Amino acid sequence: MTRVIRYVPNFLTLARLAALPVIVIVYGHDVPGPSWTTAVIILAAALSDVIDGLIARQFDARSEFGRWVDPIVDRAFFFTIVAMLWYYDTLPLLAVLPILLRDGVILLLALPVRRFTSAGPAVSAWGRAANFVLILGLQYFIVDLRLLGWFFYGIGLLLYVGSAFLYLYRGLRFYLGERAAASG
Repeated sequence: MTRVIRYVPNFLTLARLAALPVIVIVYGHDVPGPSWTTAVIILAAALSDVIDGLIARQFDARSEFGRWVDPIVDRAFFFTIVAMLWYYDTLPLLAVLPILLRDGVILLLALPVRRFTSAGPAVSAWGRAANFVLILGLQYFIVDLRLLGWFFYGIGLLLYVGSAFLYLYRGLRFYLGERAAASG
């Protein structure tokens, strides 16, 4: 049983990735108007992200694959959902751009860390809170409760951008620490 549990977090991550085209197809079918089916699929995918982390920590089922692929799938998840909402005119481009830019910066910062160390990207509490509140806001847009969507999206976006500055700070500290160690 323990051997099987070891693979569950990675399976959930890959299932979340596989859900993305389904989300886009279902939402495209339901637009314009509320898409409760899309909201349920996104909720299940978001919960799978929480569950895979809990299983990985609880059963010591962490892997190098999961350490790197899970955050990339998380970014792809947000990118796909906000791009889909922009494409179908549910969200304006100005609301989508900060998320796309933030995730691009995070991915660019992760590459040098990966090159110089085996440590995976560390997820902050701010990042987790931002993900939760953003998903909540996006869910409200998907079911056509726009006022609630804007409220939670605004808070989530502030947390999301704030967490980017935290990651940037950590990345700079890492880079400066590596340079000091190399020259010392």
